[in-house]
Amino acid sequence: MTHRILLVDPDDGLLKKLGRRLRKAAFDVETAADGASALEAAVVSKPDLVITNYHLPVFDGERLRAFLRNNPGTYHIPFLYMINADREKDTTLASIGPDPTVIKPFRWEEINLKISHVLSTEKKESDRMMNIGSGVEGHLQEVSLVDLLQIFSLNRRTGILTLTLGDQTGTVYLRKGEVINALHGESIKGEKALYRMLRWKEGTFKYQPEQFNTFRSISRSTDALLMEGMRQLDEWEAIQSSMPGPEDVLIVNKKPGDLPRDLRPVTHEVLLLLEFYQTVEEIIEKSSYTDYETCKSILGLIQKGILTPLREKRASKREGTHLIETHLALGIRKLLEKSDVRYEGLGWGRILLFSSTADLLRTFLAEIGELKEFSLSRDNFSNQEVLRASFGNLGSLEISDKTRIQLFVLPFDSNAQPMWRPFSEGSLGAILLTDHGNGEQDSCPLIREFVQEDLKRPFVHRRGDPGRVEGPFAVDMIKELFHHLVDGSEETGDMIL
Repeated sequence: MTHRILLVDPDDGLLKKLGRRLRKAAFDVETAADGASALEAAVVSKPDLVITNYHLPVFDGERLRAFLRNNPGTYHIPFLYMINADREKDTTLASIGPDPTVIKPFRWEEINLKISHVLSTEKKESDRMMNIGSGVEGHLQEVSLVDLLQIFSLNRRTGILTLTLGDQTGTVYLRKGEVINALHGESIKGEKALYRMLRWKEGTFKYQPEQFNTFRSISRSTDALLMEGMRQLDEWEAIQSSMPGPEDVLIVNKKPGDLPRDLRPVTHEVLLLLEFYQTVEEIIEKSSYTDYETCKSILGLIQKGILTPLREKRASKREGTHLIETHLALGIRKLLEKSDVRYEGLGWGRILLFSSTADLLRTFLAEIGELKEFSLSRDNFSNQEVLRASFGNLGSLEISDKTRIQLFVLPFDSNAQPMWRPFSEGSLGAILLTDHGNGEQDSCPLIREFVQEDLKRPFVHRRGDPGRVEGPFAVDMIKELFHHLVDGSEETGDMIL
């Protein structure tokens, strides 16, 4: 195997003389006279060794090394420095650190010995690292995650890399050397998960070459992924001292209408999450953005006076029955964010109710009325009018402080079909209540077609005798409808009560 060497020195005579000796020794040699030319050559050709004068035009050998070490494609290239025997020699040696050096003037035998030692050491390390591709395990103190991913990328490996640090676990999925997905714990995925694991300086890894089925959540190339990851890692460490504590409660000081309109997406999500979560740790965990991006946004909002961190116990939760889990409520809120329908700054949506009998609708209302989240409509003199006419605003569900879902009753009778469309603004889906029979053959197919085909919304249907219904069927139906919306299920519920 012929080793490639990049020789860098402003002295043209040295480049020619030492270049000839290196080529005679069977090395493939490329030369450069300054730091900028050397950087370009190294990035393009990726030499096995850089032999460089420490003092270079444009920028010196120390900056050249820093540039290459911060590039995932060249970080592994070893350096051999040539330095002058002058009064600044000791200062230069201290700046160079552990990398090997030769003092000018030097003999061929001296530098050849140094070259052989460096390349021999690199080969042993490379051989050891190459074995990782066959399925091994080790410690991150010895081989960092960056090193592992670079090796897998160069060798186009396909398999699963599992990481463990204490009680934390992480998984990285690789296909032909590219990272296509990463998981941290059970819920954090994508770049957020990978960048979090890049912070691990300790722990263990286990790589197993195997095929797998997983969705692709990462689209960057491995080189670009690692470059961005290392950038965020550096910035993350820089802002940590300014962050409030993980248990600090974040208080929003401004009303939605007073907030800037040109909020960045990550800032918008942080404010949205604060409708459902309270502490810094919860916001970081639940955000779909990386830890660094989320923390930077939180700090920006604090500096602008929009958020205030308080070191106190979190606010008490509302008492009473809770309709849906927080992740479902958050999912509904995000869906409403995409809607153009707004009322008084609230996220607003509508669930359509169709009922074949007034008794079924009364049974539904009686159960929903027990929820702390439900408020009867104030739009009508009496909700009995809504029940009798099978038309109108029955009430609303408070999903969060800034999210309301209206329950709106539409006539079941197929003859009232012209009324359905005008009163479906902001609809999230529909609930259909029928007893056994009672015009189902005429109206149900039309309602189902209207909701699924015309409105493109999910549909939940329950059939039963209102006098014999047992259990919280109304709450279950709403939860099922929300699951269809948030989880993306296209199936509809159809159960006998």
